[in-house]
Amino acid sequence: MDSLKVELVRELSGTKCRCGRTKKANNTFCNKCYFKLPDDMRFALYRRLGSGYEEAYDAAVQELRGE
Repeated sequence: MDSLKVELVRELSGTKCRCGRTKKANNTFCNKCYFKLPDDMRFALYRRLGSGYEEAYDAAVQELRGE
């Protein structure tokens, strides 16, 4: 498994969102961050690793940063 996937799996299994709030394990973001995303971005986060999740995650992070 490459380093990006290892990092994403670690982040998914953790209980801390990128923003610092608590999140549920196996959720990408806390509820507040998740619901800031447009519907299509939220839906895309249900893809599997290696099947588009990495790209969906990157797009969601950029959206939350306002990029």
